[in-house]
Amino acid sequence: MTCVWLHAAQDPEILLNFHSTMAKKRPSRGRQVAPNDPPTCNCALLCDDVIESRGRGKHTLVGIIGVIHVRQLPARLGGYVAYVRLSNIIGSPKVRIGLDEAATNEEIFGGNVPLPSRNDPLGVYTLIIPVPAFQIERPGRYMFSVKSDGVPLAESPIMIQAVTTEKEEEQ
Repeated sequence: MTCVWLHAAQDPEILLNFHSTMAKKRPSRGRQVAPNDPPTCNCALLCDDVIESRGRGKHTLVGIIGVIHVRQLPARLGGYVAYVRLSNIIGSPKVRIGLDEAATNEEIFGGNVPLPSRNDPLGVYTLIIPVPAFQIERPGRYMFSVKSDGVPLAESPIMIQAVTTEKEEEQ
């Protein structure tokens, strides 16, 4: 079963938080960013929650997901939050985040991420995106990824494992 994210303009339940900060200008190393270069993604994590400090403007990532244990499959998982940081955004690149089964490349959930229309190539954009519940059919390795025009910018592996209790093993 595939759960599809809708564009934020289509579904008011999906909230996107953009936080832009200016990166320090570094001396040129001779390479200029071309208008068709994909954005840079230096963080793509699936978490239990993200806490935003109003006083200091910092983020605390709670429960970074690397392994998910379930009692039985299929299992309904969710209530997670995607935390993504992008930079070098020039123009209007198509950016998509999602979870794919590594063995089959089947998309479990995914959606396009609307980016600010007036962007600064030196800006760093932090996206905090609630992930709706989704269904997993099989155990195995999954990849949480951020892609631009189908090319992965960043990936985080997530293992889904079915576990049994001692009582279940005795039967």
